Amino acid sequence: MIVHFFEPPAFQTIGGLNLAVRSLEVFLRRSGIDVRNSSSPEKIGESGAEEVVHFHGLWQPGFPKISAHCRRQNIPYIVSPHGMLEPWAFKHKWWKKWPYFHLAEKYHLAGAQRILATSDNEAHNLRRFFPASRCETLPLGLATASKRPDYIAARSRLGWQDSEFIFLFLSRIHPKKGLHLLLAALAKLKPSQLNGKRLVVVGGGESSYVRRLKRFHEHNRSRLPRIDWIGEVWTDEKWPYLQGADLFCLPSYSENFGLAILEALQVGTRVLTTNQTPWSAIASWNAGYVVDPTEGAIGSVLAEQVTKSPQWSLQLRDLLAQKIHSTFSWDAIGPRYLQLYREIVKNNRT
Repeated sequence: MIVHFFEPPAFQTIGGLNLAVRSLEVFLRRSGIDVRNSSSPEKIGESGAEEVVHFHGLWQPGFPKISAHCRRQNIPYIVSPHGMLEPWAFKHKWWKKWPYFHLAEKYHLAGAQRILATSDNEAHNLRRFFPASRCETLPLGLATASKRPDYIAARSRLGWQDSEFIFLFLSRIHPKKGLHLLLAALAKLKPSQLNGKRLVVVGGGESSYVRRLKRFHEHNRSRLPRIDWIGEVWTDEKWPYLQGADLFCLPSYSENFGLAILEALQVGTRVLTTNQTPWSAIASWNAGYVVDPTEGAIGSVLAEQVTKSPQWSLQLRDLLAQKIHSTFSWDAIGPRYLQLYREIVKNNRT
């Protein structure tokens, strides 16, 4: 079987989406699937073999042209929006997206054999646009499965003291990700509660938004813990931050999956996130906190952390990591993708 991948250009896929797609590609190749990237339209369907096209993401002018070719050649295709039709995301710059959606994107999606969500939350939102029978949910797997807990060595490498409690934000710095909520919540804590605490911010984003956050930091320096602005780290250099943190914080207004959350959990680090992400199970796993995306709700968790400083032992980190690896390895999730591709090819023949 041949699976053709189409993705946004490289400058738009830095970070989570690119890692997720690459790890899926590795699994498929290991399973004997011929994965081809950005094939020219005339090459699709010429082999005589079973073929499926898988589009990752939306809002790419070339995608509707390729999907129209697939429909003419009776080649089945799947679209994974990867959160780009989530309510918050769709409203962002809606004045550009709304007309384009109705002119091109809607027909591109309507012709897909399946529209693939990575969480039940995303599938629910997609069903506002498309029949439930065509929306399917498959999570993403671990993009770098070799990474495991390494708390002590990671902190030593980064120069963090044993006595420090490290809050970590590691993501694209964008209003959707809620870093301003985290800063505002920290600023409302008592100064005495912030002794020995540090917020580490790893990521980059729109310069105007980053400047706004840094101005808030400067104007409220006496009411905030130490903050390290690290900048973008997208390679293996990011892992010590995830491994050495005491609490990973991603207070997003919207996440269709939240790969960074999965990465923190896979190395045994607890997470603070919101109920606008598909990670409600975190609380039942004793792996962190899921709250409303508000200053008050986030502040309550932070106050608990700085007051009680609950211990999260190395053994508990290892147990959490084991659970995540067994649940989200590609060996566990990948066969479901293979089954989906085969079902689509089979159904397309009938």
